[in-house]
Amino acid sequence: MNQIFIQAHVPTVTDELEYLITREIALSVRNKNLPRVLDLYCGDGHFAAQMAKQGAEVLAADNSSFREAALARKPARAANGTLAFIPLVHDEDFPPEGEMFDLVFCHHDIYRLPYTEARRILRRIIRQHLKIGGKLYISAYGLNSDLGEGYADLDQPIEKRFCPLSPVIAKSYNLKGSACLYTERNLVNLLFEAGGSVLRSFTTTHGTVKAVAVRV
Repeated sequence: MNQIFIQAHVPTVTDELEYLITREIALSVRNKNLPRVLDLYCGDGHFAAQMAKQGAEVLAADNSSFREAALARKPARAANGTLAFIPLVHDEDFPPEGEMFDLVFCHHDIYRLPYTEARRILRRIIRQHLKIGGKLYISAYGLNSDLGEGYADLDQPIEKRFCPLSPVIAKSYNLKGSACLYTERNLVNLLFEAGGSVLRSFTTTHGTVKAVAVRV
């Protein structure tokens, strides 16, 4: 696991889910409690680095092709926050046994998984890797957004909803492969079935659905 140290600061964010977790991190840091954060499906690590710069201990996870980009976010100088990257190879091997987190952030990318698979992974993370009182911040592409146009599984129940987006939409959003699109109720049910207690949920003006859940 490669680790780097990051200078603490509070980032400027425009996404509401990002705002909610950065506010939670800021509160923890202010109380001298540096939170351990899992950024699941972190992409190039941009937001993982922002959370680390606040003072969080961040474990960023995604396909190994993102490793170089995620770790290229050089720190200005050593500080309390850290950023480490771990490749996702086999879901059953992640997170490593014994890893525990105060916060988990998962932005959009559960769309790449069938509903039952997403539920299995989140159940394991919530029940085995999220501390009691820890929070999960999650979003999913919405069934009632632009992505639902020409979506063949539009009328299917969530458990059977997994197919390619329309070619025009897929090209526009640069999304490949099959997708599972969610309503806000679908996302709430997913978190409930995975063992989380939903604190809040909402749908953005663009149709993306988002939620915050806590392990009780």
